Amino acid sequence: MKEKIRQHFNEIFADAPRTRKALDLKQEMMQSAIDKYDDMVADGYSEEDAYQSVIASIGDVTELFPEVEEKNLFMLSEKDRKKKAMLTAVSAGLYIFAGAVFIFFGMISEIAHVPYELTGLGLVCALVICIPPTVMLVYAANMYPNYSKKEEQDMVERLKEIKYSSNKEKAARKTINSLIWTVALVLYFLISFETFDWHITWIIFLIAACVQQIVKLIFELKTEEKHL
Repeated sequence: MKEKIRQHFNEIFADAPRTRKALDLKQEMMQSAIDKYDDMVADGYSEEDAYQSVIASIGDVTELFPEVEEKNLFMLSEKDRKKKAMLTAVSAGLYIFAGAVFIFFGMISEIAHVPYELTGLGLVCALVICIPPTVMLVYAANMYPNYSKKEEQDMVERLKEIKYSSNKEKAARKTINSLIWTVALVLYFLISFETFDWHITWIIFLIAACVQQIVKLIFELKTEEKHL
């Protein structure tokens, strides 16, 4: 029966793209099907019943063929990718502009000898400027479409759900990492120009690296919880 399962996968993947991704997908699904067959036989099902149940649970594999081509079915369209890149670039520019505004007010306060009023105003302006880019980055991280989960999931549907979830998590991590390093860079210049302690302020980048690792750990723990 196991050989019949392998033969079935050879048939349904006969028209699949000739790519490494297609081969890996075929091997992954075939091994999963064989493992399910072994489990059902061990639970007392007849070989024929186990075979029929496994075949029925596979689903329409052709839905996954576009995903193993050059174009990824679960990625954003070309239009959305350009939009996401534009949002990220504009956000980075606004963060840098916010830092420049704060530095400008700080320099003016030194010249005018009114450090507290103008420096405080510069900080408020910088924080207000930081609001739009933060909103844009959050929006960019959530541009991936949500997966519509069906009541009864076959093997294909489960793989599709995993792919959608994985891509959204990668997008969120990338956006958060960009935000961490942009903020770190802005803080580095703000604090450095205010204090002129350049020999100390570089520690900000070490702190940013630690924060990035914490974020990575949080996402990994979240992924492990999903698979429990």
